[in-house]
Amino acid sequence: MSKKLLAVDMDGTLFNDDKTISKENLEAITKLLDAGHAFAFNTGRPNHALKEILSVYDEFKRDDVYILGHQGVIGTKMLGDDTLFGDYMNNDDAREIISEVLKCGFTCVTFDASHIYTFNDNWFIESYKKLSGEQLKYLSSVDELKDKNITKLIAIDYDHPEALQAFKDEHEAVYGDRAESFFSHYAFLEYIKKGTGKGDGVVKLANLLDIPVEDVITVGDERNDISMVEVAGVGVAMANGREELKAVADYVTENDNNHAGIAEVINKFILNQ
Repeated sequence: MSKKLLAVDMDGTLFNDDKTISKENLEAITKLLDAGHAFAFNTGRPNHALKEILSVYDEFKRDDVYILGHQGVIGTKMLGDDTLFGDYMNNDDAREIISEVLKCGFTCVTFDASHIYTFNDNWFIESYKKLSGEQLKYLSSVDELKDKNITKLIAIDYDHPEALQAFKDEHEAVYGDRAESFFSHYAFLEYIKKGTGKGDGVVKLANLLDIPVEDVITVGDERNDISMVEVAGVGVAMANGREELKAVADYVTENDNNHAGIAEVINKFILNQ
């Protein structure tokens, strides 16, 4: 059997709704790794934050486990701190978009490899912190981001997500040739460097591991997972996934994220091949 790479999203995919990983999924991932395959978390979460969250799971403290963080923009191994690759936004472009996001009244969160920044102090930010489990650094000016290697930014509006869609549509002609934009959550509009994302990240990792793209399996549930589902040999949407994702997937799981959907994928497309 040829070596395969399984890349999975976290929230709504590998994680149960309570942000834990089921015994069934952990056992299936262990069998996958024992069989000589590779496993990657392909996530919007920062690499360092996800590593901390996963530190309670000994199953992932081994070779052939990788993190594709910040929407696939930064690739690292689970063991060690070396960066395999990193793609950052042009700093001027990022600060221009952030300024416009704030001017239009949205809450904004932005990232570099080590920190998460915001300019707002409201219940949107408190909700984001609770959802992500991450600490934020408060800034008073967009100029404080100058010269930082920005990986991505998020415009947030829980009350009026339709306004985020309007912002995306209205600014596509302005930013579309410099940045990718997509929704990772109904209230989160994200921007990353043009040409990057979860699909690009998994292809970069597969190339580094000398694994042909036809031997790559990806699994997700949200609209930001579309690029990785489209590029994979087998692209999978979770049963609880967005209809837009299911429309481009090769397979839709029978089980959702709360019922070991990842174990289903591992058994069907890797262990029982």
